[in-house]
Amino acid sequence: MAQEANGTRFERGMEVLRRIGGEGFDLPIKRLAEASPDLARFMVEYPYGDILSRPGLDLPLRQVCTVSCLMALGSVQPQLKFHMTGFLNAGGRPRDLVELLFVSVAVLGFPCAVDSIALVREIFQERRIAFEAPPPASDDGTQRYRRGLEVLSAVHGEDHLRPLETISPELARWSIEFAFGEALSREGLEPKARHLAIISMLAATGNRNEALDFHLKAALKQGLSPAEIAEALMQLSVYAGFPAALNAFRLARQAFAADRDATAITAPSAAASESREVRRARGLATLAQTSAASGEAVIRSFDDIAPDIGRMIVEHSYGDVFSRPGIDPKTRELTACAALAAVATKTAEAPLRVHINAALNAGASRKEVLETLLNLVPYSGYPVVQQAVRIAGEEFAKRPE
Repeated sequence: MAQEANGTRFERGMEVLRRIGGEGFDLPIKRLAEASPDLARFMVEYPYGDILSRPGLDLPLRQVCTVSCLMALGSVQPQLKFHMTGFLNAGGRPRDLVELLFVSVAVLGFPCAVDSIALVREIFQERRIAFEAPPPASDDGTQRYRRGLEVLSAVHGEDHLRPLETISPELARWSIEFAFGEALSREGLEPKARHLAIISMLAATGNRNEALDFHLKAALKQGLSPAEIAEALMQLSVYAGFPAALNAFRLARQAFAADRDATAITAPSAAASESREVRRARGLATLAQTSAASGEAVIRSFDDIAPDIGRMIVEHSYGDVFSRPGIDPKTRELTACAALAAVATKTAEAPLRVHINAALNAGASRKEVLETLLNLVPYSGYPVVQQAVRIAGEEFAKRPE
């Protein structure tokens, strides 16, 4: 194959970048060129000239993949905001951008949505978008398990969670009720976009082979072509690196080769799920006892754009999970502090602050919080723990001795 001239790749890349970046689209490239002209050229030729210009996916769908990948990385907020804006510049709907936050809740956890909602709000304000938040769920919540089973049945996935049932039936049920029955069953996002978003999030995160394999096969059963999935995974090389893309392609190759001739199975009947009213009451009580004002502020941060995410935090995080009696509240909050500190992304910082305060509210001493963080040194390294301890110190300073 004849090698294409670099000038052609650059010109094609600049045209795609113009469509994504809008006014001032070339300013980041010009600034980068002051430090490294070659890197600036590479940044146009490969990502935009070679990959995003390919015809296999339209540009709005490519931006869905990019935004989803960057959300998964957790600490690249400037690039995430640029590509969220680029999604709108490419013709994407504001509602779709908000719906990606709901997908992230199931795939990446609430901290991602907590962090991303601020970026979405900034973008809407800057573009003077008068966004009307999707109406909150109006049903009583008792059909969530049934909906989740229907979603799984549509992709022949009834057995996906069966291994969990004997180890933790609660986790298996939450996965059906909440992840599939609530967060991933919403109608605001086209199925193709939702599947590509999930695949991009899982592949960018890495080490999610079982879930990625399931969602690759689910995407194929729902009508995505191998070529469309391959385009999304090629794009992964730009934003998450070639190792992530290569690992994802290994699973994709297996999914493409697998037999897809199974007939649809009717979802089995299921007992009613617990009502929203009961879960909300339990969640609010748990919130008041632990995170209190700091947690309430996080929940209220969704009111103007995605109030259902705030509701999900109360009902699912606090009502389903944090209210469980299996461990005492102090131990639960210290565990949350350790988990969030170990993640060590920008996305995890605000929740870490919330749960440091919740641990103190639950009776932990400052020394116990610090010992929890110090225990991470052998597993996460000194920079991670130094950062977490600095955050703890800032939160301690806000409270009376």
